[in-house]
Amino acid sequence: MKAKLTKVLSLVLVVIMAMGLMTGCSTSSSGKGTKTQDGNKVLFSYDGTDVTLKEAWLYAKMLGAQYEKTYSSYYGSDFWSMSMGQDDDGKDQTFEEYVKKQVISQMKQNIILNKKADKYDCKLTHEEKQQCSDSALSYYQDKAGKKAMKECGATREDVEKIYRDSTLASKVQEKIESKEKVTVTEDEARKSTIYRVVFATTKTDKEGKTTQMSAKEKKAVKAKAEAALKEIQSGKKTIKKVAKEQNYSNTDESYATGESEEGEAFEGVMKGMKDGDIADKVLECNNGYVIAKLVAYTDKEETESNKKSLKEQKQSEAFQKKYDNWTKKLEKKWDYNKDVDQKLWAQLSLKSADSTSTEKAEETTAAK
Repeated sequence: MKAKLTKVLSLVLVVIMAMGLMTGCSTSSSGKGTKTQDGNKVLFSYDGTDVTLKEAWLYAKMLGAQYEKTYSSYYGSDFWSMSMGQDDDGKDQTFEEYVKKQVISQMKQNIILNKKADKYDCKLTHEEKQQCSDSALSYYQDKAGKKAMKECGATREDVEKIYRDSTLASKVQEKIESKEKVTVTEDEARKSTIYRVVFATTKTDKEGKTTQMSAKEKKAVKAKAEAALKEIQSGKKTIKKVAKEQNYSNTDESYATGESEEGEAFEGVMKGMKDGDIADKVLECNNGYVIAKLVAYTDKEETESNKKSLKEQKQSEAFQKKYDNWTKKLEKKWDYNKDVDQKLWAQLSLKSADSTSTEKAEETTAAK
């Protein structure tokens, strides 16, 4: 559960960083809102830069709205209270606590990257500045956005600043990653495509519990699969017809090395075949007996797409290594529990995040 949410969280943070961020605003510049009177107080400082509660509040509210929209339908309205295991200090944490920590981490990264902008010859263009201004205005006019801003006493200028800071940080990161020279080999990127029919060796009882068949039942399933393969080999039937007769729809799979649902032994058999061939015997895999056809050992389209993804992944890892080196001394002294004003931060609850703000954000992003 945690691994899945962590992966999605990182992706959402990238999206928010790329699009600039945030929701509406109010007419107050005092930082005194409907949920906090301390919007202008410093929540934390990093590398000499202060971050106010209202800045972090806006950032977190936007992210919170994304998760409300994504997870509430799956896990219910109380998903923020779900356990996310233990934090770096070994303490139990809820999903809300986990996300709030990630918000602080992302804002720290924005600070560092903005300071590196000159070094990497990055600055916002006139068009990008105008986009930030237009987006801030759009959120200012949005009902849900106004509500979020009023909570912490933020202004349209606050929103635009966050847009600009996040957009510039994104440009710097992209520039760094684009300059990282990484290599992706053909073997790394290769994705093979197969067409298979699985004769399951599991069954489901009345209570919906899945169990393995007995040895006798498995033997009967194997005999059925072998009979079907013989009909294919004799030309009486096609593998697609067998799949239809078995009501098996999960026929296509594209996988990189070590990723096939059928396991590594299965991949080894496919590697020794020619494109278009059907395995000459029924293969026993974790989920049953399989009749398989190798469509393409090297699927050109899938491989090219995977090569691009792997390159981006390696560039991202190279960037992270560089960033960690930049912040090594800062992080050695950093303590989330001590350096973030926990009394101020406790005023923010993500449970009230409004998904309407997210929908408005997506509309604005699409219009850019």
